[in-house]
Amino acid sequence: MKKIAQLVISLTAIAAVCAAVLAVVNEITRERIASIATLKSNKAAKAVLPAGVNAIDQRKDPADEKAVIFVAYADAAKSKVLGYAAPGVSASGYGGTIRLMVGLTAERNVVSYQVLAANETPGLGAKLGDAAFTAQFGGKSGRALKVKKDGGDVDAITGATITSRAVCEAIANACARIDRLEGRAPAADPAAEAAARKEADRKAVGKINPLTEDLVRKVLPKPAASLKKIDAAGGDDFPSYVALDATGKAVGYAVVGTGEGKGPNGKIILHILFGFTAAKAPAMRPQVNLNQPEVTMTDMEDAQRTALSAAMQNAISKLSTLPAK
Repeated sequence: MKKIAQLVISLTAIAAVCAAVLAVVNEITRERIASIATLKSNKAAKAVLPAGVNAIDQRKDPADEKAVIFVAYADAAKSKVLGYAAPGVSASGYGGTIRLMVGLTAERNVVSYQVLAANETPGLGAKLGDAAFTAQFGGKSGRALKVKKDGGDVDAITGATITSRAVCEAIANACARIDRLEGRAPAADPAAEAAARKEADRKAVGKINPLTEDLVRKVLPKPAASLKKIDAAGGDDFPSYVALDATGKAVGYAVVGTGEGKGPNGKIILHILFGFTAAKAPAMRPQVNLNQPEVTMTDMEDAQRTALSAAMQNAISKLSTLPAK
């Protein structure tokens, strides 16, 4: 017993010393890390501002004291605003939050942007900072950007539509910051914005239409010759679907499962559509990634695979609550 007690005391002492050392290191490096982040933002801001700047002011976003907006003037007297550099944020990136430094003219037309932080898929969404992609934004209104799939004029990165949409959203976010700074828009309500994004996601795949019905059919069990009708069967964020034959008997189910995985820059959230047989067993068909359909399951990184596994368990849990037909 004495040896065990001594061991416990020794381990406790070691843990206390380690904790103290970590606390000291954290305190020493905190300001340095913050300073590096500030320098990165300042450098990015200068790189994206329009040409002809003679003076710059730094101001705080009225709704976010941590966000600095750079106001550029055409003259040293600061009588004529030439443009702005403002941080733009989107939580809708494929790999999590995307942070940009966006350069805009006084009319809110895009000059350029630089990536401050992103955790997008290597070789796909990670191209959001490539010159070939960023160049197309120059001269476009930052308030009304959409990818071509959504009726806009932005060419999405091949295989990374979700990332491309998030870039458009981040640029719009930068415009909103400037509008708030000038008193043209109310302070942001983060909770309301998050709820709006959630509702938009739900609407995007929550209704049976030619697009979503096609996705549902991809995961349903084969053969589906007896399938006559697909009904929404309730759900939370996303409805589940039941495929029925002519007599109203279930021939399969399609359920959206949501799962999380932890990446280097935050959480990765996946919404995956899974198919199940009438007996509620996996249909052994390809799943559909609703976040980014162009990316196959084999392209996923470890954090995304963790999210995929969690999504499957979530779908099975939802499936168990659906009544048998």
